[in-house]
Amino acid sequence: MGSAFLHETFPSDFLWGVGTSAHQTEGSWNQDGKGPSIWDHFTHTRGSSTADTASDSYVRWNEDVEAVAYLGTHFYAFSLSWPRLFPNGTGSPNAAGVTHYRLLIDRLKARGVQPVVTLFHWDLPQVLQERYGGWTNHSMVEIFAGYAAFCFQTFGGSVKYWLTMHNPYLMAVQGYGTGMHAPGGTSDPAAPYVVAHNLIRAHAKAWHVYNTHFRSLQKGQVSITLASHSINPVRTTPANVELCQKSMEAVIGWFAGPIHGEGDYPTSLKISSHGLIPEFSPEEMFFIQGTADFFALSFGPHTLRLGKGLPLFGQKLSLDLRQVLGWIQLEYDNPAILVAESGWFSNAHKTVEDTVAIYLLKGFINQVLQAIVYDSVPVFGYTAWSLVDGFEWNFGYTMRTGLFHVDFNSTGRNRAPKTTAKFYKQVITDNGFPQEKIQGYFPCDFQWGVTDSILQVSRKVKS
Repeated sequence: MGSAFLHETFPSDFLWGVGTSAHQTEGSWNQDGKGPSIWDHFTHTRGSSTADTASDSYVRWNEDVEAVAYLGTHFYAFSLSWPRLFPNGTGSPNAAGVTHYRLLIDRLKARGVQPVVTLFHWDLPQVLQERYGGWTNHSMVEIFAGYAAFCFQTFGGSVKYWLTMHNPYLMAVQGYGTGMHAPGGTSDPAAPYVVAHNLIRAHAKAWHVYNTHFRSLQKGQVSITLASHSINPVRTTPANVELCQKSMEAVIGWFAGPIHGEGDYPTSLKISSHGLIPEFSPEEMFFIQGTADFFALSFGPHTLRLGKGLPLFGQKLSLDLRQVLGWIQLEYDNPAILVAESGWFSNAHKTVEDTVAIYLLKGFINQVLQAIVYDSVPVFGYTAWSLVDGFEWNFGYTMRTGLFHVDFNSTGRNRAPKTTAKFYKQVITDNGFPQEKIQGYFPCDFQWGVTDSILQVSRKVKS
């Protein structure tokens, strides 16, 4: 693959977006009837940074809408807080939570911005963790389907793109394996595989709920956001290339294989799990296969940081988004792709000047453009992550990913556009990177000259 920068524009119908998640930005963790999530419990009991206030977006949601409008994006991707809508996980919905999201969706639509809505971005109601053991319990499949049905019924008339869950790989591995994420499980080596199994079945069930009961009227699309790292062989040998393939299958293929592929896990993953991975019945494989109307990809800093912990036998991590898009194209029969999360992080001390983040954001966007132009990958949208600085999970507030700087020391959580926001706004205006051709003449009195180094001249004289 060539790495030269491509000066070209995106297709005229390409969708530009920006995203956030509820727990990272909303705050108001126990206000207006919201129940605790596993992340509230996780951070409160470990004495770490919390998202109790975060970016205060539950209160200042209209400021976020104005920030989206400033960028000029076609869509705003955000997640619904499950415990804000259902404090007890199930049962009667919380009216204040329903009203909040209706207001947000209506305001976005009024500004000409489409909502792209994720049902579950890791903030499981704590009561479901205590009552069922969270995603280790198969009962969560039906519970999630019921929650999804409520959201489709309540908000679906205004939502054309749904994402059932965000990056289930991290939920399974970090939440129930390493313990770095909520709920902090570490005791059972089989737990991540069981959790992933139930997450996949829950997604498929939600997709079928939409397909059976809502699609004909609402005419929307449903997918699941899957994350990937990018990996290359240190030396291009058949053995190393095969190891890279297995590494991809062990991360994105774990979930994409059943949903976008043949309805089952990759063979290499079954072997490497040493019998810990559950089996799908033939009926389940048929039920799960094809339960995505497009491929939603996350390629962000958390995925890449996680990749650094993977066994790298003859492999090296890279920042090649184009390569990942090409891999998806070949592996899963050329699906339409939405880049549902892409961006970079900066250290906490960074304010509105963020040159490195601009450089990386520009590179990721251009890699998408190259994938479209050179490789004919059908990418139809890009989501810059994230709109505002917020709570960055196990990193707390030690890193920032927002296009808008949030002053966490101010009671108003004041927002200001960073240089990344201004850059992204220009990319959207230009619909990419048009070739700039500058033609003209210098002024008649322009002075041309030549110079030399004083040090060099003095050395020549002395010699």
